[in-house]
Amino acid sequence: MRFCILTFFICFLLVSCKQTPEFDPALLHGEWRGADWVVAGKSSGRDAREVRFTFDVGIMTYTAAYGEQKESGTYRLDGKKLYTTAADKIEKVVKIAKISSDTLTLDMNRVGQNEQLILVKN
Repeated sequence: MRFCILTFFICFLLVSCKQTPEFDPALLHGEWRGADWVVAGKSSGRDAREVRFTFDVGIMTYTAAYGEQKESGTYRLDGKKLYTTAADKIEKVVKIAKISSDTLTLDMNRVGQNEQLILVKN
């Protein structure tokens, strides 16, 4: 009887520890544009509408633009972390705070200051 209870408990722990995706990666696919850019809980004064992202889920590539600044490269997901690597650049990471079919919220850290970029799907 003890052996059955112990076996059941171990199986329960193993099943409950299974990694499940934080969100459906397909939600990231498509074109996004900035809606708001918040720094330390206040509007940053930056024009978030200048921010554009495009993610291709099939081949794991992205393009990004902010005004005249542009970059493209590959990305990968690890839980809620979004890693991007532009050509000839080091890998960067942001946290996906929220994602739905029409809204993407990224938590960022710029030189120790919390920033949040809110994007909407085109």
